[in-house]
Amino acid sequence: MILLSDANILIDLGYVNGLEVLTKIGATEVLDVVLDECEDERQPNLVRDVLNTGVTRIETRMSWMREARSYRRADLSSNDSLNLYYAKTFKRVLLAGDRPLRERCSKEGVTVHGSLWIVRQAAEQNLITRQELCLWLNKWPQIGRRLPAKEIAELKIILGCDF
Repeated sequence: MILLSDANILIDLGYVNGLEVLTKIGATEVLDVVLDECEDERQPNLVRDVLNTGVTRIETRMSWMREARSYRRADLSSNDSLNLYYAKTFKRVLLAGDRPLRERCSKEGVTVHGSLWIVRQAAEQNLITRQELCLWLNKWPQIGRRLPAKEIAELKIILGCDF
């Protein structure tokens, strides 16, 4: 399984110092134009940290951008469309949090998962401690990340979070 990460997943994991878990789950790629979205003063070292974990930066080809236009809709950005095209064409598992992108992936037969799937995988594979994963689940809402409250509550029970 090769993972393709959208920027929001990298940003989420950067806030909790959890980037290294991606490459432990599976080989991970990010398109260069998507990685550029991670340039932000709130996380000034995020791009460097992503690449230091072993995530592979994929140089976007112009032909992909032309092909990706067929997926473009009002609720999908150019980069979302490009991620969808690349994941579908090269058989990648897309990691994304944007609902419109996730819904479109489902319609196109592209496997897509979000941050909470990463937490589940990290727990099931014992990649990091459950206590650390509980910290992630508490931190994300504090930074304004909107994740499904019901799923977070269920995960907290599974992980044994006591706070």
